[in-house]
Amino acid sequence: MRNSGSKSKNVSLNQIAIIFSVDLDEADFCKTCSDHIRKRNVPNLAANYSFRYPEQPSCLSELNDLEERLVALRMPFMQIRKVGQDRQYGIKGSVTNVPNDLHKSVDCLPHNVNDSATIYVKLKKRLSFKSHFMYQCVNPNQLFPEGSNAFADLNPISSEENDESDIDDDDYDNPFVNPATAETVINKLNTNIDVGLALAPGEDQMPLSVLFDDLAEELSYPRIYCGDMRRFTRKKPPTYSEIVKSELRRYDRRGATPQKILYNHQKNLHKLLLSSIQICLRNKIPTDSSLTAQQVQDQQCLRQLFYKKQAYKFMKTIKCSPAHWENEKNRVCAQIRQFGMPTLFLTLSAAISCTNNANTKNANTKNADTHG
Repeated sequence: MRNSGSKSKNVSLNQIAIIFSVDLDEADFCKTCSDHIRKRNVPNLAANYSFRYPEQPSCLSELNDLEERLVALRMPFMQIRKVGQDRQYGIKGSVTNVPNDLHKSVDCLPHNVNDSATIYVKLKKRLSFKSHFMYQCVNPNQLFPEGSNAFADLNPISSEENDESDIDDDDYDNPFVNPATAETVINKLNTNIDVGLALAPGEDQMPLSVLFDDLAEELSYPRIYCGDMRRFTRKKPPTYSEIVKSELRRYDRRGATPQKILYNHQKNLHKLLLSSIQICLRNKIPTDSSLTAQQVQDQQCLRQLFYKKQAYKFMKTIKCSPAHWENEKNRVCAQIRQFGMPTLFLTLSAAISCTNNANTKNANTKNADTHG
């Protein structure tokens, strides 16, 4: 369900009250949901199936992006850049899912600052790297309660770790690195923006696969999921694509950020690749012969392998891949052979005719045709 310009018709209020848990004055039904309700069926992505976010506490809603990374148990390292002429966000490479040592990241921050004090923090993959992954101003006092209570259900802390944390708390009463007061340290950091506390909590951790880490998404974004696991009550388990569609269409827009969307895109892409490879392995005809690098580079040899069902183009279902565009090219060539050469045409927006330049050119063209 989402905000829509056209309201649904022939939908009773009882059906709406049973299926949806939103105020009718705030949102309307989209066409997909209204079609299901007219058939007296519950929509596949209805909130009644637990397709909703948990209630967000105030301590998590006030965190910025870097503070969220420091209190998360997983760090998704991604290269997000602005691409294109309109400077939209794009991702380069894959997502590196690194476990985060929560105590290591939070305990490195100074504990003797006041409530309104902030410091600059550089989050790096390794401390030896010159470049940083994130660089932002954080408030240490906002991180301490979140780091200890936000993930009590997903990652319970043992009694031994609690005892050690109680003993180590006395060490934070001493000044942090600089023997000067905390206010002096804060002022120096604010005057020179290139200075900051460098942290690399995931430096000694082994990265985990996004596909096989079941709680990677919940642990990477505590502001969205608030430490709760996603459990759906629908009889047929939803696919990952359906879960992503539900999160993008929800009235609560906390999961529609560019970073989260690109993360979902990469994870869904990896799932499609894994599924395609598994299907190809099941369909392959076993043979005793082995392939060499020279045979793989030979196009004629590859055609024979494809014809004998001994090789498959597993990336054909992935959009923008070479195998996908080759398949689309073959479809276009087949349509041209069947229907002939197509007719090219250009469609212009109606707003172009409202501009002064367009009106001037149209007037000049009409005058030239009249006098000519």
